[in-house]
Amino acid sequence: MQPGGPGCVPALADLDAPELHLDLLPEVPTDDQRAALTRLGYQPQDERTWTHPGGWRLILTDHGSGWRADQAALHDLLLHDPDATHAYRAAYQAGGRPHADAALRGAALTHHARTVGLRPARQVAQLLAPLDAPWMFAAGFALDLHLGATARPHDDLDVVVPREAQPQLVHLLSGWRLDTPVDGTYQPYAAPLQPPHHQIHARHPDLPGVLMLDLLLSDLSGGVWHYRRDPRITLPLDRARRVSPDGLPYLTPEAVLLFKAGAAGRDPRGKDEQDFRRVQPTLTAAARTWLHGALILTSPGHRWLDALN
Repeated sequence: MQPGGPGCVPALADLDAPELHLDLLPEVPTDDQRAALTRLGYQPQDERTWTHPGGWRLILTDHGSGWRADQAALHDLLLHDPDATHAYRAAYQAGGRPHADAALRGAALTHHARTVGLRPARQVAQLLAPLDAPWMFAAGFALDLHLGATARPHDDLDVVVPREAQPQLVHLLSGWRLDTPVDGTYQPYAAPLQPPHHQIHARHPDLPGVLMLDLLLSDLSGGVWHYRRDPRITLPLDRARRVSPDGLPYLTPEAVLLFKAGAAGRDPRGKDEQDFRRVQPTLTAAARTWLHGALILTSPGHRWLDALN
């Protein structure tokens, strides 16, 4: 949970109610979770917005749009840049909250890239340097490393690690909070985590700019990267794992986009659609061919196929 919205910025507190942005598992609250919020005094206004008589607004964030990370970047800009605060007030008075958020989005990204950028990745790279196994950044940070720039703020920092490296991870992450998402709920991590469970969420107050480190336990046996959702799809590890000019390993963009394409029957999330549009023009012919073939196998008729032809 984190504060957000103009109401949490002292210089803008008169514009709106202060907000709390809450990440919740599962994303749709259970009856028990709704009852707990009600006991705390919150009342639902719509599917994701709850209000409190003490003046707070609670937003249940979704994980698909990137809204929470965008709001965090905007909040940090408004706290540290008086000129941005004045510009936000003028935009808010001219067109309301959505207009003001949109007007400052570019400045918030520039501020985020300057103050956060790849700092979380560099910090985690130092932490994982002793790991006696190949590992690599995935998801949005991998695409930033591919593009050579921070394209957007990120909710978390995804890292692919071999499943058999779990004992080393526990040692390297001593002092971190470790949880495992299981069937839409959290359980304390207990090693070793067995398939089909494949995620360890690691949190530490000194990890900057993201909510957590999302460790993705993967099959990298035999020098091959195996796509977790379909065993037919593989890549040689020396092609799947790239290294940025400053030494940060990352999953190749065509493999990242395969995950972002969504599981069969589910459309890409909003932020994943944006990532595809950014990255697709930079793919090599071989990468486009591989991603096209993988989508034919996993999601025939996917709307990205035409763009990859």
